[in-house]
Amino acid sequence: MTHIPIQVYGINLLIRLMAEAPADVRVHCPKGSPILYGQVVARGDGFDEGANAFREMPGIGTIVAFEEGAEEVEGHYFRVGGEEFRVIRLDCVILSFPTE
Repeated sequence: MTHIPIQVYGINLLIRLMAEAPADVRVHCPKGSPILYGQVVARGDGFDEGANAFREMPGIGTIVAFEEGAEEVEGHYFRVGGEEFRVIRLDCVILSFPTE
């Protein structure tokens, strides 16, 4: 995996998008929206300004699943070395699970 020296703030996660779903977990949307998977490579401190509180954040290396509507891309994105990375908010995450 490419090392990316990026600092993430608040309740945002930097994830490396996975080309396909993990073998052991698949999430299905009843409305048919695509579910994407990514591995957390950086995360904010968990401070939610709106609630003025800290929120629990998935750990580095954790796999997260999130829904992406057909109309727009979820979060901000960029590519490094042929891999796509996204900055998404914690609120977008449907579930998270360890890689082991």
